[in-house]
Amino acid sequence: MRTTDHTLDLTLTGKLSATSRQTGLTGVLKSVWRLLRNRKAIGSLNDLDDHQLLDMGLCREEVHEALTSSFFDDPGRYLAQASRNRTNTFYRNARLD
Repeated sequence: MRTTDHTLDLTLTGKLSATSRQTGLTGVLKSVWRLLRNRKAIGSLNDLDDHQLLDMGLCREEVHEALTSSFFDDPGRYLAQASRNRTNTFYRNARLD
């Protein structure tokens, strides 16, 4: 068998198969569900006091900013980055002392 017998059908008509459309729709629905679930979980962070938030490397303003961000932005990713930045700043300042 030759390699030319195993070519891919790459038509550029812009039409997707039913399976591709279903897979794409499923992926979008999973993403939206994940965003809603993350927002709900982050909303429960408002029940914690400031010391508990600081133990996680967060402050109340960062939680508020994450919840008021655009709907399609993942607030969990924002909070993880904010916590990392706070930790890096703490250790960077500790080395200078």
